[in-house]
Amino acid sequence: MIKLIASDIDGTLVPEGSHEISPEYFKVIEDLKEVGIRFCACSGRQYASMLDLFRPIADDIYFISGNGTVIRTKDRMLHCWPLEKDLVLLLIDAVRKIDGARFIVEMPDTCYMDCGEDSDFMKMLRDDYHYDVHNVDDVTQIPLDNVVKLAIYRDDIEPCTETFRNDPRFSHLSMLISGAKWLDVTAREAGKGEAYALLQEYLGIGIEETVYFGDNLNDLSAFHETGVALTVANARHELKEAADIVERSYRKMGVLHELRNILGHARDYIAANEELD
Repeated sequence: MIKLIASDIDGTLVPEGSHEISPEYFKVIEDLKEVGIRFCACSGRQYASMLDLFRPIADDIYFISGNGTVIRTKDRMLHCWPLEKDLVLLLIDAVRKIDGARFIVEMPDTCYMDCGEDSDFMKMLRDDYHYDVHNVDDVTQIPLDNVVKLAIYRDDIEPCTETFRNDPRFSHLSMLISGAKWLDVTAREAGKGEAYALLQEYLGIGIEETVYFGDNLNDLSAFHETGVALTVANARHELKEAADIVERSYRKMGVLHELRNILGHARDYIAANEELD
């Protein structure tokens, strides 16, 4: 029987950058909890943004934020993978040379940028994503001892960051496309798959008892750390090829449909075992 379900957010549950999710998801996640199935929201987003999105059920779920750099509950940090300070400074210098790129320096609970308080980038992060974000004069002048991710934002993110991604100085890091316009730079040891595997170990749940939903390249590592991998019709072709099941798109609430199927099977399993007793 399934005991743990994790799902990406942007492009899987909601449109990219959206901060509204159907309350029907909250209902089915609570119903899953009643039959012993836990839920984990797993995203490249900052924790504050995820918390705001899932606030009605935040006490009852787990969070993997920052593209697998932080595992936590609402009240407690379980694990995080920080980057070395000198490496962060080197990354910032390199990112500033990418024409048109903007970036944030992300800690477990907040993030910083130096694009300007009134910039469109700040407005997007604050108003659309609901990030806990602070603008400073120069991000290299703030304490950088607990940075878990550098997130780069730009149109045409893949071709525009090709040189950066192939820089041998950063070959030991993880660089993953996250959403339509984001590139996330994290420690190699971090990642959605690594975080999901660690959460399973923490909860004492076997891989065969898990499900994962995702739509983008940063979800592929989690596909290797789950019993059943599911994607949505709007996903990248790499995810469709790797998935066990391709559901309807997020617009048609494909994940909700599958969650209800899992709930129904769980209830049937419990009822059958009660009859045997």
